[in-house]
Amino acid sequence: MPTLTPFESRQRLFAHLAAMLAYWRDLPEAQLLAGSPDADPVDERLSGFLFSTLVALDGTASLPGFDLVPRDDDEWPTTSINADVELHAVFPEGITPPKA
Repeated sequence: MPTLTPFESRQRLFAHLAAMLAYWRDLPEAQLLAGSPDADPVDERLSGFLFSTLVALDGTASLPGFDLVPRDDDEWPTTSINADVELHAVFPEGITPPKA
């Protein structure tokens, strides 16, 4: 199988992200809140989409994993910040600021 071009790779990433967005947007509220009936549905949808995005970047979805490498900043490392971890596994619980 031929190697994808950068354009084709971006298109596949965008299509995957768009499909995840549609999934979380369209998930029936009863199913969304099944484990937490008192939760805020907007927070549940957004945190679900964020988690799904991290899973995709980790390569545990239908995409290969991606390395996140900061660039053009002397303060940040110049190597992958997720080479030895799965982002979805180390995302800190409770880091999201409370609703204003």
